[in-house]
Amino acid sequence: MSQQLETKLSISLLLLRATIFTVFLFWGLDKILVPEHAVKVMQGFYGLSVSSSAMMALGFLQIVFLLAFLLGIWKKVTYGAILALHAASTFASFGKYMDPFNNLLFFAAWPMLAACFTLFILRDFDNYVFKTKSKTKPNANIHTA
Repeated sequence: MSQQLETKLSISLLLLRATIFTVFLFWGLDKILVPEHAVKVMQGFYGLSVSSSAMMALGFLQIVFLLAFLLGIWKKVTYGAILALHAASTFASFGKYMDPFNNLLFFAAWPMLAACFTLFILRDFDNYVFKTKSKTKPNANIHTA
């Protein structure tokens, strides 16, 4: 791959990661700042009954996790989890797609799901990340006597 293409791809993936982070950040903040709303969402879309304090704790954990995602740490795990979480959210809203003109904003979940998938499958090309440790490969040209 040319250096120019690699740079463009890396910048594009960074922008996908930053914008996906932004959406998930506001979902996390909703859990902390307006837990009653998040409780209603959890009950209405997932059929789960969660207390406001549990929702606030979940929101805090979500934001901590999101920071690892934003920094590009543990890409296979964090990007994969983001993809799985957004897929679950998208499919849990399936009923809303049956009445499209009253629920137009729900359709924005589909391109975001595609963005999450793209980021996950191209994660090895997402180079603008926080490096936790360097992975050195053995030099195949070194010969020992």
